[in-house]
Amino acid sequence: MRNAWLQTTAVIKALLKPACVGFFLLWTGINISAIFGGCYQSPPTIRAGVFPFRFVYELDGIRYDFKDAVVCNYTGLEGMLHRRGWETYLESGMDSITILHGENVSSVLVPERINTTIRVFLHYGHGSFYMGDPNAKLETHAKPHICYNEVYSTPEYKERREATPLTSEQAEEFFGIKILEFEFSKPIKNKFRAE
Repeated sequence: MRNAWLQTTAVIKALLKPACVGFFLLWTGINISAIFGGCYQSPPTIRAGVFPFRFVYELDGIRYDFKDAVVCNYTGLEGMLHRRGWETYLESGMDSITILHGENVSSVLVPERINTTIRVFLHYGHGSFYMGDPNAKLETHAKPHICYNEVYSTPEYKERREATPLTSEQAEEFFGIKILEFEFSKPIKNKFRAE
């Protein structure tokens, strides 16, 4: 029995060693090319856009109706990796659309934990998504969605924040928020060219 375990361990080690070395070399190569050569990304052909949306929900028997537009502007290449940057905001000037807010309440994700604050809000998406930037595929919160945000304290961290996308079903099940309409403009087909 011990022999089989030792053989299994040896096989796992033999497989993990080249994988770890390969990952390290890939990571090192990406960082060196970013520092010395840059990972230049071409700017977009279309640099700005306005994307109307309508969001209607019901909470505690009250209906809330929002009509606004997401404004996106190309801001240039940013950071060490020279990725395309986008300024994204609501045309109305609102920072965000908060649906529900609470303090010192149990977490939905970890019920035994008490959160300092929770917030359920409409995340209207990022410019990379609307402007057809391929980088949007790499971003967790690029597309519009309902987001559950919680802030809590742990012994290891002074304060910790977590943002979790919610489905319509989860919003209704956990918070009593009934999504009636969730209509957002589709992203454009953009081209990216070298300057």
